[in-house]
Amino acid sequence: MHSPTVEELLSNVGGLTAERAHRIGARIDVCRRLLDTSADMDAVQQYLKDDDVGTVEAVLITTRLLPEDHPSRLRAAREIVECSPARRHEDS
Repeated sequence: MHSPTVEELLSNVGGLTAERAHRIGARIDVCRRLLDTSADMDAVQQYLKDDDVGTVEAVLITTRLLPEDHPSRLRAAREIVECSPARRHEDS
């Protein structure tokens, strides 16, 4: 049986295998726990970077950390990831 996070990923993100959805779901859960312990979004992005999570996957994960009623979750998640100190010098 899949977790609610994995079920949501499998039903809403095309092309994900169950294995990859589990891996992403586990990272989402870790990030939610980080945020629950007063870590900020920059710390979450650093965790993802340190765990070798690529930019696209980090955006996917970050969208799931924002409120569902956010008016532009994808755009906000992309800005959070691309502007985070952890990713700023990736191309250098």
